[in-house]
Amino acid sequence: MLAQTKAVAETLTLLLWQVLVNRKPADRVLAAHLRDHREFGSRDRRLISELAYGVFRWYGWLAPLVPLRTATLLETATAAPGANRRDAAMPENPIGRPEAWIPLLLTVLELERLDAPAIRDFWRDCCKLRRDAIASLATLPPRERAEHYLLAFERPRKLTPEMLLPEWARSAIPETERPRFTDWLQTRPPLWLRLQRGEPDAVLAELAEAGLRPRRSERLAGAVSIHNPRVNLYLLPAYREGRVEIQDLASQAVGAVCAPSPGQRWWDACAGAGGKSLLLAQLMQGRGTVVASDVRAEKLDDLRKRARRSGFSNITPRVWDGKPLAAKKATCDGVLADAPCTCSGTWRRNPAARWSTAPDEAAAFPARQLEILAAAATAVKPGGVLVYATCSVFTAENEGVVAAFLAARPEFRLEPVPHPLTGQPTDGQAMLWPWQGDCDALFAARFRRQGG
Repeated sequence: MLAQTKAVAETLTLLLWQVLVNRKPADRVLAAHLRDHREFGSRDRRLISELAYGVFRWYGWLAPLVPLRTATLLETATAAPGANRRDAAMPENPIGRPEAWIPLLLTVLELERLDAPAIRDFWRDCCKLRRDAIASLATLPPRERAEHYLLAFERPRKLTPEMLLPEWARSAIPETERPRFTDWLQTRPPLWLRLQRGEPDAVLAELAEAGLRPRRSERLAGAVSIHNPRVNLYLLPAYREGRVEIQDLASQAVGAVCAPSPGQRWWDACAGAGGKSLLLAQLMQGRGTVVASDVRAEKLDDLRKRARRSGFSNITPRVWDGKPLAAKKATCDGVLADAPCTCSGTWRRNPAARWSTAPDEAAAFPARQLEILAAAATAVKPGGVLVYATCSVFTAENEGVVAAFLAARPEFRLEPVPHPLTGQPTDGQAMLWPWQGDCDALFAARFRRQGG
């Protein structure tokens, strides 16, 4: 039991250090850590992963339960000059006694309601509360359960939903939506797929036969959700042969805002690994051209592989330096500027990112987004469409950037478009929230260039 507790404690300490001090992505840190520890079995790997993501999901409430030695080291490191420099070395023996982590681990299990057979003995033998007392908490709301545990472990604290968000981020989210958004952040999202090739019913049957339980979206044709997958999708023929792609429903909804037509010329200016480039190519039925750009050449290598796997020959990868194009190159029927952002709309799927984003980093995004949007707009021909998108819920990154762009570029106007998940009319700006489709949050705005 202590060996397992120590393994979990070491992993959590590493993740807390790398996320809170060095601002690194938890998923990459965790993946590298598990690769380095081949001795962990599959049950332990799953348990460690679920506990890790649970800790970050509820960290705003759980912080008082971090053992004193680790908490002191984290506080000292984050307050030191030059903190958050992304390369601070973790001190020796930061976890202290493994048993000191038991209160935190038991509270996570209570909040997450995990079925974790690997630590049932640990739960029974080490919990300070009686098992019947724990069972009686099942009907209580999460906040009351957490307060109960904090009191039991002599860390009494009055909890509020806002504590589940970084303090700097609270005022950046629209006040009317903040409580509901915070509630949704505490739930686990499904995995979303996009049916890309083949007859849909046959692909769904193939997924079901592989042990998945696909459910088609009522909002978008071709979108399929998978809840609690227990199969490695990347190994399935349906994925390896391009019949499905992994893409969140909100991201797929951007295609409805773009609404490209076969034969057109579109530019995905910030393509990354190309999920939306593939979506545009599919909506264009493989006809016309999708130019997919990014400042990172290695990302375009990923896109080339995905395009080959998916069978789309109308995607042209191209490195873009982010600068405006010459007037003679304004030849695109449509341009998508899916700008880099805080990714706050994905905090439900990636809870550690709430705590790895530094306030000064978040504050710098709107200026960069406006610069990218203005540069991408130079490729839109008169009469063409420009779509701006972020996976952010912060007003400054969304409506704020749109307002600044329109003030500087009067030849562009917002073009009304139905909300892709509700069907309600919009003025051309659509904020997609998790409760509208059990998905990430995302913002999209559609402009039309006058003339032509």
